[in-house]
Amino acid sequence: MQLRSLAFDSLWQAVSNMFQLPDVLVLCCLWGSGLSLGYYLKSAFVYDNLWPHWYALMAGIVVLVLTLGWTVRKHIKQRYSFDHYYIIFYGLLCSLLGSCFLLSKQLAVSYYFSFIGLSVVYLAGFSYVSLRSDASGQRPARIAMGNASHACGLAVGFVLFNEFEPHRCGLVALGVNLLLLLFVLINELLQHLGVHNYKQSRDLVFNLLNEERLVFLPRQAVLAQFVDRQDYRLQQSRQWLVLLLGGLVLVLQSGCLLHSPVHLQLMWTSTRGFMQDYQLFTPFALYAAGCALSALLLLRYTPKLLYLLMGVIQLTLVAALLCIYNEDQSEHCYLFLCLIYASAGMLSTQALHWLLECSPFLYAELSLAVGFVLQLAVMEATKYEVGVDNVWTALLASSLTYLLLTLLAIVLTLWLQPRSASLVDVRNRLLGVRRLHLPAAQTQFWHTNHFLAHDKQPHELRAVQLDKTRVFQQFPINSDAANGKANKF
Repeated sequence: MQLRSLAFDSLWQAVSNMFQLPDVLVLCCLWGSGLSLGYYLKSAFVYDNLWPHWYALMAGIVVLVLTLGWTVRKHIKQRYSFDHYYIIFYGLLCSLLGSCFLLSKQLAVSYYFSFIGLSVVYLAGFSYVSLRSDASGQRPARIAMGNASHACGLAVGFVLFNEFEPHRCGLVALGVNLLLLLFVLINELLQHLGVHNYKQSRDLVFNLLNEERLVFLPRQAVLAQFVDRQDYRLQQSRQWLVLLLGGLVLVLQSGCLLHSPVHLQLMWTSTRGFMQDYQLFTPFALYAAGCALSALLLLRYTPKLLYLLMGVIQLTLVAALLCIYNEDQSEHCYLFLCLIYASAGMLSTQALHWLLECSPFLYAELSLAVGFVLQLAVMEATKYEVGVDNVWTALLASSLTYLLLTLLAIVLTLWLQPRSASLVDVRNRLLGVRRLHLPAAQTQFWHTNHFLAHDKQPHELRAVQLDKTRVFQQFPINSDAANGKANKF
C-alpha cells in the first residue's frame, strides 16, 4: 500500500511540475477548441450525411496566412516573443462570434467563425505547450496532455450538440468562450503584475539562445560552433528528410480513421446491435480516453516504444475487423471497433510531437499549420466514402489504406525519430551534430605516475568496482603481501 502511495505521489509530482497556471489555461483553451470541432462533426456526420459544405476551407486559409505572418515576424525579430496568448485571444473572439450566430440559429455563418477560432487556438496552443517544456524529456507527455484535452472537448461537443436545439448549444458555447476570455485577461494581468512570467520557456539553453537572438541561426552558423571539437562529429543534415517524410505520413495516418464515415457508421450500427442503443458519442469518447491514457504512459515510456506497441496492436485489430465483418451481424464488430478507436487515440499524439520537435525553430508553427490543414483536407475528403454503394468495398479500401499508413508510420518512427530532450539538442542532432562516446580516462593505478613513483607491480594491487565505469585500485592486495613487505625492512 505504501509503494502504491509513493508511486502515485511521484506521478502527481511529475504532472504538477510540468504545468503552471498559463499551461493549464492553454489546456482549457484547447478543450474549448475541441468543443467547437465537436459541434461541427455532430452536424456533419449525423444531421447532414451528404456533407456538401466546405467550412474548413476558410479555416485553412486563415491559419496559413496567420502562420506566414507569424514566421515573418519571428524572422525580423530573430527571437520568440511568446505572443501565443494574443493569438489565442483572437481565436476566442472568433469562437465567441460563432456562438452568437449559433444563438440566432444561423448555423452556416456560425461554423465559419467557429472554425477560424478553433484553428487559431489549436495552432497557438500546441506551439505554446511545446515551447514551455524543459529539457527533461517530458515534451511528448505535455503534447499528449494537450491532445487529450482537445479530444475530450471534441467528445463533449459531439454529445452536447443538437441541431433542433441550437439556442441551448449557443448558450453553452457562449458561456465557455466568455469564461476562457476572462481567464486569458486575468492571466495577462498577473503577467503585468509580475506574479508569473509565461513569456519564457523552462528550457534554460533555449532561453539563453532566445535572449541573445541566436535561436534562428542557419545550419552553417550552428556547425561553426563545433569545428575542431574532438568530442563531436559533423554529419549530413537530415532535418528536412525527417520532417517532410515522417510528418506527412504521421499526419495522414492520424486523421484517416477518426474521420472515416464508413467506420463511424459501422460503429453506430454495431453499438445499436450490441447495446440496443446508438450512443453516437462512443467512438469519440473512446478516442479521447485513448489520448488521455497515452499522456499518462508517456510520463514513463518513450514515444518510440509506445508507438511501436500500439501500432502493432492497431494493425492486428484492423485486420481482425476485416476478418469478422458481416453486414447482417454488425454487433460482432463492436468490441473490435472500441479497441480500434481507443488505440487510434493513443497513436494520435505522435504526429503533433513529430511536427513540433523535428521542425526548424523558425518554421515550427508553419509546419504545425500545414499538418492541421492536411487533417482538415483528410476530414473533408473522406466524406465521399458515404457515396459508395457497397459498404464492404468502402470499408476494405479505407482499412487497407489505414493499415499501409500505420505500417509505414511505425517504420519511419523507429528509423527517424530522435530521442526527446532539449529542443536545442534535438535540433543539433537533426542538423548532423553528433556527440562521440569517448573512452573513459585511464584509471589503472600502474598506468599513472603514482605507479612510477611507488614502483608497484600490477599483481600487488586489487581492483575495487565502485560502479559501472569507476574502478579504485586498492593496496596492498592482501595482508600477507603487506606483512612480507614489512619483513623486508
